[in-house]
Amino acid sequence: MITKADHLTEIELQTISNIWLRSNTSAHDFIPAKYWNNNFDSVKQQFKSATIYLAYDNEKIAGFMGMQDNYVAGIFIEDINMHHGLGKALICEAKNNYPNLNLSVYVKNQNAIEFYLAQGFSKVSENIDPETNEEEIEMTWSK
Repeated sequence: MITKADHLTEIELQTISNIWLRSNTSAHDFIPAKYWNNNFDSVKQQFKSATIYLAYDNEKIAGFMGMQDNYVAGIFIEDINMHHGLGKALICEAKNNYPNLNLSVYVKNQNAIEFYLAQGFSKVSENIDPETNEEEIEMTWSK
């Protein structure tokens, strides 16, 4: 089940923050874990002003998607819930609510690139993320 979080409770905020940290350190092993740990508190604060969609499995938050306008800031799924359709359900929810979507994904994160291409996204450009010095691909989708 996917729901839009109109107001995150403190428990929900802590839950998604922890999912964010675990997901990033797992999916981006080419970036030192220290980077994610150092950004934990600031990202947690950013969640409060973002549009958050929660993905549930058996009434428990199993993942989420953060949006800033039509920019998909990220989809984060607990490892145990990966490959169960939650990421696709989150993208479908975004497609239902926005006429076009944009996102960035690290070149080294091939699983994410393949996922977004399968969801109808197209590669637009490549650049370097100034915070991590890693190559990333800008992708877009529109109705």
